[in-house]
Amino acid sequence: MANKKVTIRDVAKEAGVSVATVSYVVNGRTDLKISDETRKRVLQVINLLNYSPNQAAKALASKRKNQVGFAISHTDSVLKAADQMKVMTAITKFLGDKNYDVFLIPPAKFENYGQADALICYDLDKSTFSALGDFNFAPLLALDCYINDPLFFQINTNLDRLKAAANEKFSGEKYQYVMLDTSNTEKKDFTKNTFDDVLFVAQPADLQGITTKNVLISSDVLLPFIPDNCTVCYEPDTTLEKLELLFTAYDKAANRVPIENHNLCC
Repeated sequence: MANKKVTIRDVAKEAGVSVATVSYVVNGRTDLKISDETRKRVLQVINLLNYSPNQAAKALASKRKNQVGFAISHTDSVLKAADQMKVMTAITKFLGDKNYDVFLIPPAKFENYGQADALICYDLDKSTFSALGDFNFAPLLALDCYINDPLFFQINTNLDRLKAAANEKFSGEKYQYVMLDTSNTEKKDFTKNTFDDVLFVAQPADLQGITTKNVLISSDVLLPFIPDNCTVCYEPDTTLEKLELLFTAYDKAANRVPIENHNLCC
């Protein structure tokens, strides 16, 4: 689809609706019963595929503001709050070197962030991600959260990379993967299905649940709290390669490049 003009039929197929429905949405018809959910999905596909029924829509892809939003979830965990700020700091520095500004979107602050070229959603659950998307026409990028919707890029840690590092470090011995707790249930389930032993941590006291001498860690905010008698394999979640992958996804989303592989891991 990248090498040919996008048609109204392409939009209808991607959104799973009829051509007539797309036409009604594009023309702002209010005399017909189209659900808000269907209307929003059609608009998101139009935005993604850069379908331009008029010059106003065509301008969406060309007007960059070099502003990126960073959305986080509410947390009572001091560890999670520290992790959120560390990740935002890393992204701010990385994008700042490319002359982009990053601003924080507070938890559950659902409104239209029209000044942003894209919104990076960090470790949000699916319902919060969708709620933010309902208020915004800007592309959403799911960072370290499992959304599993082909309309959106999701950039997650490659758990096979973590497993390989742990297997090499511990020479096949048993280990426990200790990670920050998350409200994204799909992420938790996928992690538990990948590793034999996982400990989810919200507060430093939760680390008392470590049951093995070998520990795999991917968040550096946990490192100071690991017992001294543990052997640690540290394989970071946030790497330069992952930030580059995030920027690639952002660039494609901001330019309305059709997604071929929306599930990216590093």
